[in-house]
Parts: sequence; structure tokens; C-alpha cells
Amino acid sequence: MARDGWFDGKGLDLYRNDFLDTHPGWQRYIADRKITAGELLEQELKIATMLKEMEPHLPDEAHEKVTRVLLEYEVLVNMALIHYPTVMERPEFWTLASRHH
Repeated sequence: MARDGWFDGKGLDLYRNDFLDTHPGWQRYIADRKITAGELLEQELKIATMLKEMEPHLPDEAHEKVTRVLLEYEVLVNMALIHYPTVMERPEFWTLASRHH
């Protein structure tokens, strides 16, 4: 598989909306208009498994940089979890979340 730069203007480029529109897991998670604790744990396990597979292949410098990114992402996730209930109450969330479902 050819490498696609994360921010090169080609491919996904971390455009979450386009990715979520076609991601079967996300579509399944939002189908009933609620996210369960089990679904959160399922996704967390998926990510942990992927990271465990990737980690041994990273050179030390890349490992350090990816670790810093993951820690900053953890801050973002926790911010979102605190803010999440207020977002869930807004009708726009469900319009955006299910627009291609």
C-alpha cells in the first residue's frame, strides 16, 4: 500500500467527516442515536490492538513523537467526553452524525 501523507491534500487527510460517513463501526455505533459504554470499550480495544501491533516497528525517535501525539490526543478525548453531553443534546449532532446513514 502506497503511503498517503496525512496533510498532503490527497486522500483522507484526516477529514473526519468523510471518514466517518463511510466507517462501518461509526455507522453502527450511531444507528440507535446513542453510544454505549460497551461501544466505547470496543473502539478503545480496537485502537489499543492497532497500537500494540505498530509500536515494535517504530524507531525510538518516531516512538517518542507518536507517544507525545497520543498523549495530546488523550487530552482532546477527555475534553470531548466532558463536553459530549451538551453536544448530544443538540439536534445538529444527530443531523451531522447520520447524514449518510
